[in-house]
Amino acid sequence: MLAAVVAALSVSCKITQRPPSSDTTALKPLKVVDVAYMDTAVKACSDFFEFANGTWLKTDTIPAAYSSSGVFKDMADRNELVVRSVLDAAEAQRASLPDTSTQHKLGTFYATCMDSSAAEAAGLTPLLPSLAAIDSVASPAAVLAAAARLQVDGANVLFRYYPAVNAHDAAHYIADIDRGGLGLPDRDYYLNRAASADSTRAAYVAHVARMFVLAGEDSVAARADAGRVMAVETELARAQLPRVARRNPKAVDHQMPMAALHTLAPNIDWAAYFHDIGLTAVVGRVNVDEPVFLARVSALVAGRPLDDWRAYLRYHALSGAAPWLSSAFVNENFAFSSRFSGAKKLLPRWKRCL
Repeated sequence: MLAAVVAALSVSCKITQRPPSSDTTALKPLKVVDVAYMDTAVKACSDFFEFANGTWLKTDTIPAAYSSSGVFKDMADRNELVVRSVLDAAEAQRASLPDTSTQHKLGTFYATCMDSSAAEAAGLTPLLPSLAAIDSVASPAAVLAAAARLQVDGANVLFRYYPAVNAHDAAHYIADIDRGGLGLPDRDYYLNRAASADSTRAAYVAHVARMFVLAGEDSVAARADAGRVMAVETELARAQLPRVARRNPKAVDHQMPMAALHTLAPNIDWAAYFHDIGLTAVVGRVNVDEPVFLARVSALVAGRPLDDWRAYLRYHALSGAAPWLSSAFVNENFAFSSRFSGAKKLLPRWKRCL
């Protein structure tokens, strides 16, 4: 979102752009075709891909902070330098700008994100109110209220809500309720019985426990809570469709009026949920991508022990905020996520702040 706003400002605002202060990379025009990438020893009619890209394939390396390399990455890097120049200028000039101006807000936001010393000093403090609210959860309704607050903050808990183009009326949007709630990338990580999946699950539980220890739990309690998180997420995973099944548009097309939604998931107070996520419009119809999953969520919210839900919500609060907390959280979060991304080091802080 920040990058999108800045991209618009780079065209419309009058802030003078300047090269990033700590990055001397010049904004060179991207080449449409670079003949140096070609391998002319290969006949184009035999293998055009190798002919066009062979030298690049042999010589290019994937930067340690990335999982892939290519022209689209080069384009993204260049665009990010332009965005950064706007943010650097906004930060430098914000003292002379009105507090209400977009440029002042951008400069302040960016400066705050870039202040690693303040993040280290604050530690877990910014998240304490959210964690305290989760610790006070004492009913299924409170579980849902806490989940809604985390969703507003961007966390992936229970299920996902978003406005989507109506598959039956492209001129209008419809409220869409989709599956979600997993800390691992896909349901199969929970359900696959292969040794590699066992290893991933064990690594995940260990990671969750370390996050709890960083948040102040002793190691015994942390391991127990990590087990609770895995148990909840495994139940959610069991109710989800395989990815292949979701390729059929009809498999995720289940529009219904609100009365049917209440019948499908009776333990969720939908009026309260929509209010808690800040939705003020009246919702008349919704699309539920996976009705079986949502019905299972409703049953689990009412049926699982509250200790399980508190642990689940605490972890996702920590996980969602980890990239912006002190370095201990940043590094633990990256160490586990790199298992899937293949990246070997963190992006520079300015890139993480875009």
